[in-house]
Order: sequence, then C-alpha cells, then structure tokens
Amino acid sequence: MTGFDAGWLALREPFDAAARDGELAARFVEAVVARADARSGSQAPSRPASWRPHACRLVDLAAGSGANLRVLAPLVPGDQDWLLVDHDPELIAAQARELGRWAVANGWSCRVAEGGLVIDAGRAQWRVRARRLDLQGSFDQLVLGSFDGVTTTAFLDLVSDAWLGRLADAIARAAVPLLATLTVDGLREWSPTDAGDAAIASAFERHQQGDKGFGASLGPAATERLRAKLDARGCITSAVRADWQVGPGRGEPAGSMLIRMIDEAAAVAREVEPAATPEIDAWVARRRAQVAQGTLSLCVGHQDLLGLPHVED
Repeated sequence: MTGFDAGWLALREPFDAAARDGELAARFVEAVVARADARSGSQAPSRPASWRPHACRLVDLAAGSGANLRVLAPLVPGDQDWLLVDHDPELIAAQARELGRWAVANGWSCRVAEGGLVIDAGRAQWRVRARRLDLQGSFDQLVLGSFDGVTTTAFLDLVSDAWLGRLADAIARAAVPLLATLTVDGLREWSPTDAGDAAIASAFERHQQGDKGFGASLGPAATERLRAKLDARGCITSAVRADWQVGPGRGEPAGSMLIRMIDEAAAVAREVEPAATPEIDAWVARRRAQVAQGTLSLCVGHQDLLGLPHVED
C-alpha cells in the first residue's frame, strides 16, 4: 500500500485536529465507555497487577504516528489499552517517538513496558502497543469484538468498495463503535481561483481512484459508501463535515502546508497528464507566488463518520 511519511503526518496533524468534529468524538467516547463498563466483572480479561481490570480498549487502523490516540485518549476517562495497527515499519517506529514527545509536552511520563509504551497521565495509565499488519491481506486477523472502540483516520479513501464491505461486516458482527475521521470527499477550493484549477482537480480525482493496494480506491465516495454499508447492517450512523482550512498566510504552518498541497497536486497532475506539464508548471508558479504574498488559502473537504451498534429495546 502507498503510505504516508512521518513528516507529512506531522505537517497535517494541526489541521486534522482543528477539523475533527468534537460532538462525534464525544459520542464515540460515550459508547466506548459504556461497552467497557458492560464487560466488567468476570468478563474482563486477566491483566498485569499494574492495570485496572476495566481499562477501555481501542484499536486504531492505519494508525500512522498515533495521531488518533493523541486526540482521543485525553477524552476517554480512566485507564486505556491501545493497539496501533499499521503496515509501515517506519511509521510504527515513529509512534513511540511522537507519543513520547507528546507525553512530555503535556507533563506526563512515558516509559517502555509490557511490550509497548505506558503513559502515566495523571490518575490514568494508557498502555500503547504497536502491531505491524497488512490490512488488505490480514485484516481478518484482528478480532474487533475484543475492543471497546475502533478508530481510523485519513484512510478509507484509499481502500476499495470490497474492503469497506469487510470492515462493515466486522464492525456489525462485533457490535463495536467506529469513529472514522478525516476521509476526503473531493472538495478542494483554492482562493483566489485560477484558470488552471479545474484541470488540476480533475487529474487529482482520477489519481485518487487508482489502486493503493486494496483494489480500485473509492476516493471521495468512501464515507458515503461505508455509511450505506453500516446502515444496511443495522448500525446507527452519523456523518459530518470536517474540512481543512489552510491559510491565508506565508508563515508556519500554513505556508508549508500550502506549498506541500501545491506541489502534491502538481506532481499528481503531471503523472496523469504528462503532456500538460508546461501548463501545470505555470499554475505552480502562480500559486507559489501567492503563498509568498500571503494571499492564498485552501479548503480541503473531509468527513467524519460515527458508526454505533444497534441497541435492542
């Protein structure tokens, strides 16, 4: 699967955090805590003595450097047990580094223990384990029913319709809450507009629907398709906009993000339409000049999706 480098994930993280929908996250946390409470007593698995028996257990699919944990863990009360799943060994290595920095910045301690990391966050402990797994070929190895919540971010637009069917089946069978954040939906609005925008956007959309290791990618249709599949399996779903607002500005982080988005869009357009390279280069020059002037901004459309198990009356 085509992956993301740690530098890109770090650059986008503040824009992700600002775009996420807080209400959906709060509803997800409520469902996670309720599920953890429901399996209390003799149903709880054995744990080391240092752990309370009913810590909330969460799995993050295509976890990257651990951004979902950094957003959600402070919202979940009490002890937590996280499994961060990714196929990229460099991103798995980055998880420990980035989580350690984040813990220290928040005044918490972070130590290596019990096959992973333990973050002592005030009155709570958060255990974090990493697992390298090919989510296309080996997704079925994850037993989602053993967790209280499933999360993923900026991932679903990379997968195929068939793979989303596998995910929906697993979520419904396990009756576990799902929070899928920051899935692109195709909206890209540059301000000011430029005569070259339409051609760049068309090339980018065609590239999005290529094979990223899961078959033909759904791209902007992913949230709608997963929501329909979850609805058909009896889940209760909600979807809301979670758009990036980048710029205007030439300083950090807006300037760097705008340059990255310009260069990425141009690289994709050259790959899809090599004959249009002179026009693409001219578009890049105009857009970069606007970044230098502090006049360019960009809205990138995303959606957050919450899926909750159906509760019988």
